[in-house]
Amino acid sequence: MKINTNKQTGFSLLELMIVVGIVGIVSSIAYPSYMEHVKKSKRSDAKVELLKIAQMQESYFVQNLSYAKDLTSAASSGGLGLTAPVNSEHGEYTISMSAKDKSGGACTGLAANACTSFTLTATPVSGRGQSHDSACLAFTITNTGKKGVTGSSTAEKCWK
Repeated sequence: MKINTNKQTGFSLLELMIVVGIVGIVSSIAYPSYMEHVKKSKRSDAKVELLKIAQMQESYFVQNLSYAKDLTSAASSGGLGLTAPVNSEHGEYTISMSAKDKSGGACTGLAANACTSFTLTATPVSGRGQSHDSACLAFTITNTGKKGVTGSSTAEKCWK
């Protein structure tokens, strides 16, 4: 009786190519979906920062009967006293603000020339991942709580 000691182990080239093909197909479907999810999750960086600064504005209003005139001036000069440039926590967005008096003009943030409205804007930092998010490019919020967005999507979709 002859015993066959020539047993093959491992994968054939055909089996390996089939696995590589399957992995390629799955990754070509999964990667774009993953990148879209990453963009969506980074949008929260802008939303959190805008809501935080809007809350600071409301606190300033309670104490001074006026909104702050800008983000970086000292509170005694009518500002919120934040460090310039004002970026979101993870650095994906730059935050800016415009404040107006009751006639729609410039204001000082002090009671004599009170700021009666403000608009906060979060703009993606150039060269970072969010600058390629064409659906929800820049976020805005006003003193009345109105939320807006620039891009190809709607504010309701981007802010949820």
